[in-house]
Order: sequence, then C-alpha cells, then structure tokens
Amino acid sequence: MKKPEIIRSPKPPAAKDFLWRYFDIHKFLKLLHDRTVRFARMDQFEDPLEGIPISALVTYAEKVNLNLVKNVSLSELILDKTLFDPLPLPLQKKLNAINAIQRTSFVSCWFADATESVAMWNLYANADGVAVKVQFGKLVRQLVMAPARNLSAYYGGRVSYQNLTNVYRATQNNSVGRVALRKDSSFKHESEFRFVVRVNDHHNAHTGLDSQPLALHQLNMKVICHPRMPRWKKENIRQLLRQAQLEHAFEESAIRLRS
Repeated sequence: MKKPEIIRSPKPPAAKDFLWRYFDIHKFLKLLHDRTVRFARMDQFEDPLEGIPISALVTYAEKVNLNLVKNVSLSELILDKTLFDPLPLPLQKKLNAINAIQRTSFVSCWFADATESVAMWNLYANADGVAVKVQFGKLVRQLVMAPARNLSAYYGGRVSYQNLTNVYRATQNNSVGRVALRKDSSFKHESEFRFVVRVNDHHNAHTGLDSQPLALHQLNMKVICHPRMPRWKKENIRQLLRQAQLEHAFEESAIRLRS
C-alpha cells in the first residue's frame, strides 16, 4: 500500500486540524457503501488551467507579444481542439504537455479550515447534501492507494493560488511543490488541500480512481447535514449512519440561515 508524500511548503495542516469534503447525497452514499475516496482525473475539472506549468504561460505570452496568437485565451486553446493546428509548434508542444499532465493526474480535493463554509455548501452540495469533517492526521494514515505498475507518484499538499492571467506576476511566484498544486487566484476561496495520484499512461481511459477501502469507524469523522436540510431528512442520515455502525458521527451544522 502506498501512502501520500506530504509536501511541506506551503505548510500542511497539523495532525489535529480538520479537512472537509462537501458531498451530494449520492456521493455520500457511495462513501458509506464502498468506503473509498474518489480521485477525479484533472481534465474533468471546470478550470482548464489545472496543473499548468508556468513555462506554458510564458510561451503563450511570448506568442501573443509576437502577434502569433490573437484574440484567444490559453483556456480557450485548451478547451477548443479546432484551434490547435494553426498554432506555432512551441505552443502546440506546451498544450500537449498540459494535456498529458491533466490526463495523468487524479485528484481528491478537501477544504482546509477549522469551520464549515457557506460558500462550500453553495458550490458543492444542495440542501440534501452533507459534509464530512475529519482530522488531517487520521485521514493521511488511511488514505492509501494500491500499488500499481503505472503509479508514478502519490502526494498531498496545499494549493497555491496565483494570478495566472498575469504571466509576469505568475513567474515571480511560481514555486509550488507540484504543478497539480497550483490554481488561479480566482479560486482561492476554495482553500484546498489536495491528494494527487500521478500515473504514467496519459492514454488511459479512466476518468477516476478509488482509494483503498477506509476503516470509517477509525477515522472519527463527523457528518454534518446541510443547514437547510429538513429534520425528517436528517433522521434519514442518522439511520444510514446507524446502519453503517457510525451513529456517533452525526453532528448538527453550526450555521443558521433564515428560512
């Protein structure tokens, strides 16, 4: 079994600090049933600049300055394959490198904060959703991957949020433990800690990977229902937890909202 290497800069959470995952009800049911954590392939994320090397930004900026690329953003170049062929060869190579990084990187994203977040509820769960809260140290000990020939790296680290629209500022602040730990500053409200699995084959067809099964009763996790969830639905969540022998995991939300 392979445990994650923890990237030490920026400083990771302390062992007793909390990480959060916000789930819709179906993903939560999968967690209870399979007891695994899903790692999504990076090219499935909404931000096309996920995992982008700074060198790709520099190459793109150089081509814009030379009037070789006009009226199109780097995000558009990544998203629209029809724009690829007319590009200068150096930029084609950079786009291919981005594609390879995104297709070989599988990520599990967690919210790193002491308290729950209204913003994260709004982004990742509706009124039927739940949040799972777990101590960082307990999660790291259990979140292991099965050894595989094509697994090249497994690590975890805080995300560094940088202004990727300004290539010159980005190059001045380009130090990250791994490229999968860089995101544009427009996403900084997500306050992410990521676990990242890298594989060798960028031609793989899998859009996600699962961790090895967790011993959920040893995680001492807490399950918090959405602040707007009706009481009868909360009782359903309690019943699910009892059936999973996790009855002590239920915790009321600390957030109160106007109805």
